[in-house]
Amino acid sequence: MLRNTLLQLRHNIGRLSAAGLAIVLGVGFVAATLVFTGTMQSSVQHMVAAPNLAADVVVTDNATGRTEQAGDEKRRRLREVRDTEGVAAAVPRTESYANASWAGERHSVEVNRLPERDSLRWYELAEGSYPGSADEVVLSERAADSANISPGETITLQQPRYASGRGGEVEKSPPEREVTVSGLVDVGSSLLTGGGRVTAFAPQELLGELGTTDYRAIDLLLADGADTSAVLDRLRDKLDTGQYVQVRTGQQQAEYAVEMFSGSVAAAMNAVLLPFGAIALFVAGFVIVNTFSVLHAQRSRQYALLRCVGATRGQIRRSALFEALLVGLVTSVIGTVFGVLVSATVSWPLGLTDSPVDFGSLGITPLALTAPVAAGLLVTFLASLAPAARAMRVAPLAALRPVPDEQSSRRIGRVRLVSAVVLTVLGAGLLLGGALLGSMGMAVPGGLVAVLGVLLFTPTLIPAVARAFGYLLRSFGPTGTLASGNAVRNPYRASSTSTALMIGVGLIVLLLTGTASARQSANEQIDQRYPVDVKVAAEERDQPVPEGVGQRLASLDGTAAIAALSGTSFEMARSEASTPEGADAAEMPPVTFRALGVDPAKLAEVSRHGGEDLRPGTALVTSNTLDFWGWSEGDRVELPIGDGSDTFRLASTELIQSGFLLTRSDLAATGAETSTTEIWARAASDTYMPGYTGELNSLTEESASTPLDVGGAVQMRARFTQVLDTLLLIVTGLLAVAVIIAVVGIANTLGLSVLERGRESALLRALGLTRGQLRGTLALEAVLLAVVGTALGAVIGVLFAFGGVAAMFENIGLPVVFAVPWAPLLLVLLCAVPAGVLASVLPARRAAKAQPAAALSEE
Repeated sequence: MLRNTLLQLRHNIGRLSAAGLAIVLGVGFVAATLVFTGTMQSSVQHMVAAPNLAADVVVTDNATGRTEQAGDEKRRRLREVRDTEGVAAAVPRTESYANASWAGERHSVEVNRLPERDSLRWYELAEGSYPGSADEVVLSERAADSANISPGETITLQQPRYASGRGGEVEKSPPEREVTVSGLVDVGSSLLTGGGRVTAFAPQELLGELGTTDYRAIDLLLADGADTSAVLDRLRDKLDTGQYVQVRTGQQQAEYAVEMFSGSVAAAMNAVLLPFGAIALFVAGFVIVNTFSVLHAQRSRQYALLRCVGATRGQIRRSALFEALLVGLVTSVIGTVFGVLVSATVSWPLGLTDSPVDFGSLGITPLALTAPVAAGLLVTFLASLAPAARAMRVAPLAALRPVPDEQSSRRIGRVRLVSAVVLTVLGAGLLLGGALLGSMGMAVPGGLVAVLGVLLFTPTLIPAVARAFGYLLRSFGPTGTLASGNAVRNPYRASSTSTALMIGVGLIVLLLTGTASARQSANEQIDQRYPVDVKVAAEERDQPVPEGVGQRLASLDGTAAIAALSGTSFEMARSEASTPEGADAAEMPPVTFRALGVDPAKLAEVSRHGGEDLRPGTALVTSNTLDFWGWSEGDRVELPIGDGSDTFRLASTELIQSGFLLTRSDLAATGAETSTTEIWARAASDTYMPGYTGELNSLTEESASTPLDVGGAVQMRARFTQVLDTLLLIVTGLLAVAVIIAVVGIANTLGLSVLERGRESALLRALGLTRGQLRGTLALEAVLLAVVGTALGAVIGVLFAFGGVAAMFENIGLPVVFAVPWAPLLLVLLCAVPAGVLASVLPARRAAKAQPAAALSEE
């Protein structure tokens, strides 16, 4: 039997190629994922370990030091560490974030403390020198190269902007600090580099000036001859280690950081990517089932002859399983090699970028090589069980008479039909309940149960839908009639073929619909929170916007309307309500406010809401300002703007975040000196926000003399749209593997059917069917199977997306707006036609090559 199995395998190698390709793609996906995440994990190990290995002992202190009491506690612990016997030096790790500018460019900078001890500097000086005072810093070489800055240049550091109070008064700019870049350091591949952020190392005096004295860890150097274990014990006794404070050696801390960080990175990446590999293998299982089902059906007479000469049912079954496992083993090994090559191909260009992860060497682990092979073998074994069971049931008498394929006449059993209905109804009920109650715990299991019910029902559902679509093919004449009949001749084979495509398309449509609904729902919330799409203002408050910015903004593609706002500042004495408890309002300094003026007609063009109450004699303020100052809507308040004081009726608005908004005529009547300080704009409804935001950024870069700040709904929409589009592109690309495997399955089904219908095709040729018509029959059959699978997948994907999105938004307490992405959905449906035609090319060519007379003479 073993020899016979190997001979059969060699003889049928071409018929097994489609199943082998499906396994190669699925296993390759899993292998590429494991190698890629292994590469990231090995790189991250160096990143997080290096800063810890320089110290003899590391004391981690994750307690916050923001409050005065907590800060005193941390300073006390630092003193106790330094006073511990055996400790030669204790240097706290502190860091600060700042905005930096040089050569007309602005960057975000992370400033880390430069240890006074050279042995604690885990990086190497690449160029220049280390800082000699608080007026100097060193930058990471990789980050400095990307930011185009060299030693000797001067940069200006500034803390992020902060507000001076809660009462709507003007924000103040933090102080600036000029420092010189004294040198560059090589930190290798580190989390401190990449991502567009510049990293600096500076003396603690500079970090103190930037407002940072808190630390997250203390690096210790021990005295010569000190017993490390004894020092660790003394520190643990002193510091009361527990939830926030831990004491470890540098090596132990490095191992702990690697375990916590790289383990979580690998787990997160695998959790995101491996399910797509599982989907690809699941779809490949349908191709494997179809392949071996057809092969064993074609060998039924051969199996019967083997039974006649003494082979047992168990031997037939073992032979069939051995053949499948051998195919699975060979193709899984090829798939693993293919996955490693794909991962190397992806990692190589990433290694040339500014990524903080070193992709220079692949992280090929034993698990990355064995797990994909094991997964491929398991899927192949499970998928071949049912065909092998049918093969062993062939009776010896089948060798004496033809036996029809039992699948072509077999109907879905009552138990399976009842189970399918029960699971579908139960799952749909749970999904609906989760959507109404906002429970993802109900919606997700409900969706999975409903999918299982639909899969059980496909042998009845798909042939019925195919017959309905088949009526449309009659317009193609005899070829259409033959194609529709052949497509549903074997219901189980047709359902298995279309189900594979239904799963892949269904998941893609689910993501498309879910993303469209999430985008629409989020945009509704953004529009409510940000009534104006674009707000352009100078970064320095009350500084005028340069001339020409308004015209440039109006000329951008996507700008529908603009409004220029004039502005000025004024001081107002505190009210009793806004005075801190125990203080005298008369002794408190006045508060500086900003007043803006706009034409109400122009405001109506650029805002969605919030400006309805703006009219002469009215001042719009935020609700926070009303509460803080003890005012109410409708109150009349005297505002000392310009030459005197004018009284205005107050109304609440969300158009501004601080100050007062008046009509332009009211502001001009005060006699105050004003200038155009802000320009607001409304974007057209069909504008692609990420592209429009890019044009706005170009606009701000053109104004080098006056740095501009751009805010409004467009920025939020663009970020959200960009994230969704990126995720959708990545996930669709990952799911495309499953769709490709499904299309391969259609080609496989047609190819095996061509072998089965050899004499039938010859008879049709003898009756006058041309080669072109025969190829057209197979093309229409493939298109029918592809369209049925795609259409059912689209319907199921849309329904499940609505349920999932409703549950998610209801769970977070936000209203949901359903949206069907008609254009992408139609594109997916239209792609089914060329996919079906493409799948039929090779089978159709093979069928058309046979000569009628030669085919009719075959036995």
